[in-house]
Amino acid sequence: MSGERIDLQEGQARFIVPRDLFFNPRARLSRDFGVLALRAEADLQGHRLHVIDLMAGVGARGIRYALEAPVERIVLNDGNPAAVEAIRYNLQLNAIPSDVKVEVVCEQVHRLCYAVRLRDERFDWVDLDAFGSPSVYWHAASLVPRWDGVLYLTATDMAALCGKLRDPAVRHYGAVTRPWECGDEVGARVLLGALQQSAGERGLYYDPLFVLDEGYAMRIAVRLRYGASTFPVQHVGWLVKCMGCFSQTTLPLHVTVGRCRVCDSEDVQWAGPLWTGSLHDPEFLHLISVAARKAGHQAVLRLLRLMIDEVDSPAGYYAAPELGKRAHLRRLPPVDGLVQQLRQEGYIASRTHFETAGFKTNAPYPVIQRIAGQLQ
Repeated sequence: MSGERIDLQEGQARFIVPRDLFFNPRARLSRDFGVLALRAEADLQGHRLHVIDLMAGVGARGIRYALEAPVERIVLNDGNPAAVEAIRYNLQLNAIPSDVKVEVVCEQVHRLCYAVRLRDERFDWVDLDAFGSPSVYWHAASLVPRWDGVLYLTATDMAALCGKLRDPAVRHYGAVTRPWECGDEVGARVLLGALQQSAGERGLYYDPLFVLDEGYAMRIAVRLRYGASTFPVQHVGWLVKCMGCFSQTTLPLHVTVGRCRVCDSEDVQWAGPLWTGSLHDPEFLHLISVAARKAGHQAVLRLLRLMIDEVDSPAGYYAAPELGKRAHLRRLPPVDGLVQQLRQEGYIASRTHFETAGFKTNAPYPVIQRIAGQLQ
């Protein structure tokens, strides 16, 4: 391949990135995580998987799937002919196992998904690494997984999801987002809530397997389910935050209140509609951790410990720096100590992978401030 390029090694894969094509080296951890998640899914299903990468770029993620996970067939697609040329070149650089069937396609995502459906094909794992909002693609992408298959998608429109740009959030997700201290988790839940409602229109729903917040992007893995009667309507609602005492809670979609239930303030803000249920499947996270231990991947294991810890915690989190400002603390309390003390007083509390200085709890904010003051 002629022209300027960058030569890279990642995992077991070698690949080149032409200067005129996009590639994000910061996403290596998420690619590691995706490979381990694919191994977990293969272990769960008990067979090698059929995988499709709908927006493969230069093929880095898909080639790593083929080299490092139990894959029987993989389709690498990109609508950019230059990217497809790079994919073909990168495949030649790597010794793909002979028993892995690899197909390279140059097609627009919607056309490919509809063609797959018309051929009555199904895939175990559907990767959709979109630029910006994935909402324009997820109806088509949902046609491709088999029943109980996995859709693994990416959103990079973090300004909209985290409340900095309101209009795109309404346009893409039909929701109000907020620039709160837990704005990134609000974004993840808005993403899941909109995805669920889109699926519900067609008698489908999704069970979340995990949410991975990278700061500049949000990645979610969900398992496709069928049945209008089992749609999890009880987990679509609002995250409500009092701007007086800063307590927060979730409410069902049909419930509204005008006052804070803790301090009776009328200064209450809403975010949503969004997903209020758990973001992670603990059994699936355990399978990923098994794969991570076998691979000796300490960074993923550290991340997984935080994700497992927050499985049963309430929606939303608080950040210790904001707590310090509001309570006028001389120094920030240790987050682990704060979590431990909240648990000792009978509240749910945990760390969170969304924020290193963040913590989740169902305790009213005045209680959190009191405990933080005692830990000075």
